[in-house]
Amino acid sequence: MSSTSVLKIKERLSIVDVISSYISVEQSGRNYRAKCPFHNEKTPSFFISEERGSYYCFGCGAKGDIFSFVENFEGLDFFGSLKLLADRAGVVLELNSKEVKDDKEKYFEIMEEATRFFESKYENNTEVRAYLHSRGLLDKTIKDFRVGYAENNWHSLFDYLSKKGFKKEDIEIVGLIKSKDGRCYDRFRSRIIFPLSDSSGRVIAFSGRIFGSNEKDEAKYLNSPDTPLFNKSNVLFGIDKAKTSIRTRGYSIIVEGQMDLLMSHQALFTNTVAVSGTAFSDSTVDNNSKINNLGLIKRLSPNIIFAFDGDSAGTRATSRASMIALSLDMQVKIANLIEGKDPAEIILDNPETWKDIIKNSLNIISFHLEKICNSTSDIRIRGKKVREIIFPFLVVVKSAIEKSSYIEEIHQRTNIPIKAILEDYDNYEKNNLSLSPKIVEKKDESNNNKIKKKEILEKKIIGIIYWQENKDNKVLEINDFIKIIGEKSFDEIKKIYEPHKEALIFEIENYIDKIKDIGREIREMILNLEEEILNNKKIELQPLDTEEKLVEFDKISKKIQEIKNHRLL
Repeated sequence: MSSTSVLKIKERLSIVDVISSYISVEQSGRNYRAKCPFHNEKTPSFFISEERGSYYCFGCGAKGDIFSFVENFEGLDFFGSLKLLADRAGVVLELNSKEVKDDKEKYFEIMEEATRFFESKYENNTEVRAYLHSRGLLDKTIKDFRVGYAENNWHSLFDYLSKKGFKKEDIEIVGLIKSKDGRCYDRFRSRIIFPLSDSSGRVIAFSGRIFGSNEKDEAKYLNSPDTPLFNKSNVLFGIDKAKTSIRTRGYSIIVEGQMDLLMSHQALFTNTVAVSGTAFSDSTVDNNSKINNLGLIKRLSPNIIFAFDGDSAGTRATSRASMIALSLDMQVKIANLIEGKDPAEIILDNPETWKDIIKNSLNIISFHLEKICNSTSDIRIRGKKVREIIFPFLVVVKSAIEKSSYIEEIHQRTNIPIKAILEDYDNYEKNNLSLSPKIVEKKDESNNNKIKKKEILEKKIIGIIYWQENKDNKVLEINDFIKIIGEKSFDEIKKIYEPHKEALIFEIENYIDKIKDIGREIREMILNLEEEILNNKKIELQPLDTEEKLVEFDKISKKIQEIKNHRLL
């Protein structure tokens, strides 16, 4: 990829503007700070330098530029973040003619070409168009989501891609064909095709709904297998179109099917994503430390509404997804759907009904409490159902205040004495510790990690040296530092601190902003460092068991006194 494109993007996009479009930031001296999006923290330790176009977190060590931030936040590779930021900056990306495309770039090209192929087949099929229109979809929605059609042919897609110059093994790797007995055939046949994209909008997989004469013989839905581009726990259908709306509205809506998603967006609930063809994981990252679907949703907003079908399968899926979201400390609500209807059908009947359902969604505990209380007035049966249905959710709630509030609500709604609820819950929690979040207590290692005053001073001075590298007016003469470091060479010391360069610069910028007379402060630092070096030498001379040591000790003591006298001037 041309370095010119990268430079153009950086020139047009401020790192503060990019990061603040994802998280809340505030000015702190010449820099900006925020709560780090890459680890949980109460006090902001994530700093952004507009001048240098970089960020650094003192809590977890995350650092980089606009590209690495988007990569890590959205779970993209470099080219994904490049495409996303190029679109935002209005920069056309160009691949140098001499550059060799890596495998992923080839795979993305194949998926894009396949999407165009499916789109063209849809355009030529009046039956599919009529069916989608009957389900309530508008042409604009169909076009925006690039809905296509795979005709009832064993190798039309393979033939098309082969003529485009793509290799059979690459087409198979991305899950578009299958091989058997040395022959290959298209995976998707006689299906309405819904492309799944990563958060930058690149197509990474497909979900196909059967349409035509084979409906009785084939599975209703067929999804792409896991590939180098697609991991079913790392993406949600529609995330590329929903992410901005999730950030601005402050919550996400999770539905099950493709039609549910498209109809919800068409009804202007553009903060909707679907689990179609994907799966939830019980952590925010996968085994390769890549952000997964719930991890990204949580970063965009911790508030989530599940709107799955009201049948038994939908209820089970809602319970599992809610349990995972609660364990990740998300605020979970449930949309109470009309029995026997999915979101797409509800919206088709009346979009205002869908609006009311989302508006009146209940937190997970209240949702189940309402169902329990409506089903019986018998306190004993209510108590049994509370233990069976509600306690499993309550045990994964992390906040003690929230738990207390929910227990009070259970008491108010069921009329079960609060003492009985507390006793039953305590017993349940003791017997189900594996469900509750595991709290790992950190050992106090302060005694083993005390930083000597000399090292603190040395680190500050090195930070100043790094900070002033590209500045015309130097505030520190390096020779003053070199004179007092003794046996260590300046280059050796720099090697020690080089991996922490970014952090040191941010520390110094924040430090300097608070100092009125930086020249005087640096002179004081130099004197303090020299004094610490001499004090360490005095310690090394112990015990004073020779005349030579005594003479050296006295010499050092006099030098220390001279420094103290100089400080008083």
